[in-house]
Amino acid sequence: MTRIVLHIDRLVLKGFDRQDRDAIAEGLRAELGRLLVTPDAAKQLMGQDGISRLNIGAVHIGQATKPTAVGVQAARGIARGIQS
Repeated sequence: MTRIVLHIDRLVLKGFDRQDRDAIAEGLRAELGRLLVTPDAAKQLMGQDGISRLNIGAVHIGQATKPTAVGVQAARGIARGIQS
């Protein structure tokens, strides 16, 4: 069994209400946990020797998107960045 430990040192949220940060972070955490549990994701991560920075490009989020869904969208962008 392979264990993945992901540490996010800093999450910068520009343009979001401060009160939404915990919900955004929780959506991010939960979705990354779901996406990175697959064997393919583990292989992709193991093939990269310590990612110090990951540029995922633009993540488009609608104005009415709930904070947790913002985190989910960001996590999906991160997963795409890891796979490319």
